[in-house]
Amino acid sequence: MAHHGPTIPSSAPDFVRNCVDLLSSKVGGKVLGCSDQWFAPCDNMIQPSVPIFIPDKYVDTGKWMDGWETRRHNPAFDWAVLKLGIPGYIQGVEIDTAFFTGNYPPNASLEALCAEGDPELGQLLDDGMWTEILAKVDLGPGQQHFFATTVNDKRWTHLRFKIYPDGGVARLRVYGVAHASWGSFLPGELIDLAAIENGGVVVGCSDMYFGNKNNIIMPGRSINMGDGWETKRRRGPGYDWLVAQLGAPGLVKKVEVDTNWFKGNFPTSCSLEVCWDQDAFDKRQLPGADAVWRPLLPNTPLRGHQRHFFRAELTPEATHARATHVRLNIFPDGGVSRLRIHCYLPQ
Repeated sequence: MAHHGPTIPSSAPDFVRNCVDLLSSKVGGKVLGCSDQWFAPCDNMIQPSVPIFIPDKYVDTGKWMDGWETRRHNPAFDWAVLKLGIPGYIQGVEIDTAFFTGNYPPNASLEALCAEGDPELGQLLDDGMWTEILAKVDLGPGQQHFFATTVNDKRWTHLRFKIYPDGGVARLRVYGVAHASWGSFLPGELIDLAAIENGGVVVGCSDMYFGNKNNIIMPGRSINMGDGWETKRRRGPGYDWLVAQLGAPGLVKKVEVDTNWFKGNFPTSCSLEVCWDQDAFDKRQLPGADAVWRPLLPNTPLRGHQRHFFRAELTPEATHARATHVRLNIFPDGGVSRLRIHCYLPQ
């Protein structure tokens, strides 16, 4: 059986490719409470994994389902209050009803708010606190639904997801960009500007057959081989690549390439390049064909299941030039679990 990771449908909107899931449990997203979870717990809905179906698996409350599922016969709607793992600007959402075919909700909506500190559920139930960012939309059975949000220029910390009138949703993914507070860093402090929590996004890659590109900028070290970026085996000439957009333009001073858990499938070597492309940065997209890429790290051997730190090896020309994007080239293919791009913010 193939073990490749989730694929992005060709029809998916740009925010799926150019943003990250701010709600996933992988980045600290939480369910604070819900109206009901009789058939399947709400925590399932924010898992990073692809939903699965086990035909013969039943539990005490009924059929086991990989999602959030409520009881029948709700006269109004069911709700879940969620805390984003990383506060940020939401561009769009994915509501996946995979395997919910006779028990999916016909409609859903989404509201958001920005609350400082760590408020309790009871403090978040006042209807007047919430702003609607996705009006009531239609859903279908067993499919991914993508919707752009109506308010995408405000920072949000919490969500209230409503399904009408009841039923099951396999996954809710909330695509956006983290809101980094640069004032919380000390002057002259090195900052990992590729990190998801600092606004970094992976805007493109050559392939991600076995592991999603955004895994490479996630917090912490990888927990297993599936928690990294991994390409399929290359059978011809060439190499694989990935482009990370920094959360802010910076001066790259230190790099970490981590092959944690990749023991028989790590790249034999890698190189790094940087470029400045303000237009691509503003649009969160790959730099244009006319972008000038400066060598940052020459082609350097890698080892499996190991952290590689580069500082003295970085080329002075690149470390003294402001960069908006970093390109990681791996030869010829394989897996990298994490990429850290430690930078100074220009004064």
